[in-house]
Amino acid sequence: MPETKTEIHPIIYHRQTITSLPRESFGDPPHGHLTWRTLLSSPQTPTSDMCAGLAVCPPQGGHLCRHRHTQAEIYYITSGSGHVFIDGKEYEVSAGAVLFIPGDAEHGVVNRGEEPLEWFYVFPTGSFGDVFYRFEEGVKTKDEGQGVEEKGKGEREGRVRAKL
Repeated sequence: MPETKTEIHPIIYHRQTITSLPRESFGDPPHGHLTWRTLLSSPQTPTSDMCAGLAVCPPQGGHLCRHRHTQAEIYYITSGSGHVFIDGKEYEVSAGAVLFIPGDAEHGVVNRGEEPLEWFYVFPTGSFGDVFYRFEEGVKTKDEGQGVEEKGKGEREGRVRAKL
C-alpha cells in the first residue's frame, strides 16, 4: 500500500499562536538552561525541507552547552544580548544579529545579561527530530564570566536526538 503524503502548504503563526505553543527543554540539565518552542517541524506541521523554532536563555547564566550537529543552522537574535561560541571563537550578539553556523561546527550560547536572550533558529531539514545534538561531556558554555571550560582529552561525546 502506498504511503500517504502530508500535504505541504503555507503556515503563518502570529505572536499569540507562538506563545501558546508548549515550551520544551532538554531532559538532561547539563545540556543547557534554556527553553524553546518548535514552530515548524514535520510531521507536527504540514511542512518540508526546513524546521524552525524560537529559543530563550534566561538572564544571568541561561545557556546552551557547546555541541555539534550535522546540519548547518541559522540564528536570528530577536531580543536581548549574549555571547555565542563557534569553533572556539566568542561573538557578542544582540537583537537584530544573524548568524550562520556551519554543519558540524561546535557552538553554544550564554546569556550574561539582565534580560532574556531570544533567537529564532532554522535547520535545513524537514523535522527537528532529524537533528542529533552531540554534546561533549565536560564542556560548559555557562561560564559565569570566568571563560569557557575546555574539554579534557579522552572524554566521550553525548548524543541527544532533538525533541519533536
